[in-house]
Amino acid sequence: MIFRFKQFAVSHANSSMKVGTDAVILGSWAEVKNSQTILDIGTGSGIIALMMAQKNSEAQINAIDIDENSIIEALQNFEQSTWNERLKAECIALQNFGLSYENHFDHIISNPPFFIKSTPAPEKARHNARHTDTLSADDFFKYSKLLLTETGKISLIIPSQSSADWITTAEKYTLFPSRITNVISYPDKPIERILIEFSNKKSSFEAKEFYIRKGKGLGYSDEHIQLTQDFYL
Repeated sequence: MIFRFKQFAVSHANSSMKVGTDAVILGSWAEVKNSQTILDIGTGSGIIALMMAQKNSEAQINAIDIDENSIIEALQNFEQSTWNERLKAECIALQNFGLSYENHFDHIISNPPFFIKSTPAPEKARHNARHTDTLSADDFFKYSKLLLTETGKISLIIPSQSSADWITTAEKYTLFPSRITNVISYPDKPIERILIEFSNKKSSFEAKEFYIRKGKGLGYSDEHIQLTQDFYL
């Protein structure tokens, strides 16, 4: 299957995680204008890494994933893109990457695994991509902290019911929310996902709300169109 954007087309037939709304919204929402180095954790087909390369014309982007097929597909997508010289992909766990990589990143971005002790997905690769068995919130922040510059940021999208636990875990490693957007399918629906940006310093901010659609069975909201317009055809 091909997922088409204005600047590139992304294949995600063999990746452990297919391109979905979460990834597109996160990649569109993340603020990376001033970042020279970016790390995409759990890259899958490489969609978020490619979005970062389009948003920032100078950044060097590393993408990692524990699924070999995902990395193969990400590398293929990178090679076919305009920004292949600035994109790298490696099949490695964050825990190992964090201990072996000597440099630091200005921005870390991830659509991380978040299901805990839920029914296993039928495919092992998909299960690993969606469940915390292979990457807990604690490990995520522990090793991200090692890799982050002092002024760096971390951007995540997680389920609303998990957000309090992720924020508490982040604070354990002196990482604090600096921007939050609640993602809602359409008006009168509960919050389903939360976009959170973390930094090394505490700051005051006001959480915002973002509606994906105008209403049940209706088209995308104006704010969704505006946020993602640089990527969709």
